[in-house]
Amino acid sequence: MPRMSRTLRLLASLLLAGAASLAGAAPLAIATIVQGDVAVLRDADRLALAEGVRLQADDIVELGAQGRLVSIEFDDGAMLYLGPGSRVLLAPRLAGERAKARAYLLAGWAKLVAPAGGEAALASALVDLGGRDARAVLGLVGADRAEVFAEHGELQLRTPGGPLALKQGDFANVGARGRPETAPRPTPDFFQALPRPFMDSLPPRAKLFATASPTPKPLGSLGYADAQAWLDAEPALRRAELARWRALARDPAFRDRLIADLKLHPEWEPVLFPPAPASSIRKP
Repeated sequence: MPRMSRTLRLLASLLLAGAASLAGAAPLAIATIVQGDVAVLRDADRLALAEGVRLQADDIVELGAQGRLVSIEFDDGAMLYLGPGSRVLLAPRLAGERAKARAYLLAGWAKLVAPAGGEAALASALVDLGGRDARAVLGLVGADRAEVFAEHGELQLRTPGGPLALKQGDFANVGARGRPETAPRPTPDFFQALPRPFMDSLPPRAKLFATASPTPKPLGSLGYADAQAWLDAEPALRRAELARWRALARDPAFRDRLIADLKLHPEWEPVLFPPAPASSIRKP
């Protein structure tokens, strides 16, 4: 009987692991507009994003040099638009209030539209924003500066200078130090840099792909260069997303680069150089 009990426990754990794996791969959004050169990084692969492709938690969407616009529609009606040069991680594994973020913007421009009657949040290294029945634009215009425009509704911001509330029409310039500068309207420079499609109210298109589920075309396997900006991102994101890169770290070339840049991502040290088991340490 004890042996049967262990077998049953093992079988149950495998079933639970399988269920968790399936749940983790469940789609949470659809790419409904894809213009130009756009890729999605998933597991160890780089894929070509196309309209109608289902996106899932942990997917990274990146617009290349010729990428112009991506529209991502979530299952509850929230929408996320991405402009040229944008790089986002969907459903980042962040802690606390940041866990509510639909995506993490590493670079570029994003426009977030909350679902009708609901909330939506967006995270980045400099500023996190969220609101109910709100539309907001976040642009990362430098390594230490971000700009936020409350296009509609009210926003709550988390910044290095403390929390900040924006009402409809307000504009905030957020730096790495000090309190953000606010204004009752965006600056001319902001409008000059804003992706043109962000100025329009694009209608939802998810229903057009209700019965279509195209498979994204493989573009090749991921290398260190594909992951480097994420591996060296802010500490909270690096630690939260470490697990997704562990399989790639088995590749000798990837591992060598991780070691060479270890000071930029020190959380990898115990992974790359695990301590010896206590049983293998000789007592004096």
